[in-house]
Amino acid sequence: MNNLEVKQTLVPYFMVLSAPQFIEFTQKVFQADVVTIHKLEGTEGVVHAEMKIGDSIIYFADTSYDGSCGPGVCGDLKNDGLVPIQMFIYVENVKETYEKATEAGATSIMEVIEEENGGHMAGFVDPFSNLWWVKSLK
Repeated sequence: MNNLEVKQTLVPYFMVLSAPQFIEFTQKVFQADVVTIHKLEGTEGVVHAEMKIGDSIIYFADTSYDGSCGPGVCGDLKNDGLVPIQMFIYVENVKETYEKATEAGATSIMEVIEEENGGHMAGFVDPFSNLWWVKSLK
């Protein structure tokens, strides 16, 4: 992730079929600025990117027609159609949030991991098929 100060608690995470076309569209329509792009090594596939529109940041990545959530990102997550949006939310306690979610019926996509900066991150799909990434505020 980038070094921008987190000012949003909840960040929309768009899954798109063509990240370059998505960038072009948002730049033309919203005067968006690309903040960062991470590509899958050896490919043009975008596994994570950030864009600023006005005073807000959005995240986006490439998805595929088979409904997988991105190149090499979400393991076996499959839906009957595209995964058009995910939610990326900053929380005080990732482990507690993850445990509450799985106890409430969510399916784990990524167990709690410790990141290089000492923060934590996890991912789960809620009972309504929404994909949530939770990350600590550190």
